[in-house]
Amino acid sequence: MKKIFTLVAVASMAWCANAQTQTWSVANADGTLKDIYVANEDPNKASVVEFSTANVTGTHVSGPIADYINGKTTPLEPKVDNSWGALQIKALCKPESDAVAPFYYVQGKGNPVNLSKVTWEEIMTDGEGTGEYRAYWVDAYYNPDGSAGLPGNGTYITLKADVAGSMKVNVWINKGSRDIYVVKASDAKALALGSEVIASGYINGQNNDANNETPEDSPLFGYPRFQDNIAPKDSEGSDAYVVGAGNQAAWVYLTFDAAANETYYIFNKNTQVGFGGFEFTPAGDSAIDNIIANDELDADAPIYNVLGQRVTKEYKGILIQNGKKFINK
Repeated sequence: MKKIFTLVAVASMAWCANAQTQTWSVANADGTLKDIYVANEDPNKASVVEFSTANVTGTHVSGPIADYINGKTTPLEPKVDNSWGALQIKALCKPESDAVAPFYYVQGKGNPVNLSKVTWEEIMTDGEGTGEYRAYWVDAYYNPDGSAGLPGNGTYITLKADVAGSMKVNVWINKGSRDIYVVKASDAKALALGSEVIASGYINGQNNDANNETPEDSPLFGYPRFQDNIAPKDSEGSDAYVVGAGNQAAWVYLTFDAAANETYYIFNKNTQVGFGGFEFTPAGDSAIDNIIANDELDADAPIYNVLGQRVTKEYKGILIQNGKKFINK
């Protein structure tokens, strides 16, 4: 098969993990794309990358149908594109440890839809039918209540762990106004963003809330900073699944509790998500030495997460302070 990808090393960052945490990335240690990213030679079939760790199996799906050519008689002709797009994130600032969005991702082709729900509408002119039809997508796009079913076409990621644990998936969101979903395959329902799924990371642009403003006295002033828990745009409707308030690109980690033997789908609504990899920590396997109570630490000492980023005491997860590791739940 012909390989059609390139991935150049920039601002790469190794994921810090304990012995039990399993990691997988689209990139090799030197920043080159993994060899398994090969497009399907048959353009009418999806390109599928399969990957696994000790407890996790997953897929990254692309295409094959990105759209339908309008103005054709029924059935409409599919416009086929199942190739992958290999993309990289550039560091927006120095030092490298403070680089915005320091991870790689690969973007697939095609909006994630349930093709069995695509219908057709006749093109009308002055109230008269033209005998030509166009695709009608409303019921084909995913609904968070699961009523539209799971995507079977376009770009999406699946992850399944054979034991319960914490899953952390890094993704690039092309348009921050589009819904991002983590969906259980068993009932096709989306996990709640902000509670069942915690988004942390970077949002580009200036029209974000005040929590994303880097202080003026910081050498990173003018750049977005890492946010520990990015609230959804709102609590109602689609806004409850939009990361942040801005219509901006976002580089985020989606962290959620994964049940044993449950398959989870990760995708954007009517756009393509970029996938960088994941971390999985089996429940009860933290393997962290010197776990101590939060109230025993020097309250004035700086606190860091496992990525080496300075955080506040409100940060949930594994923290490092005074050279000691502890868990803040």
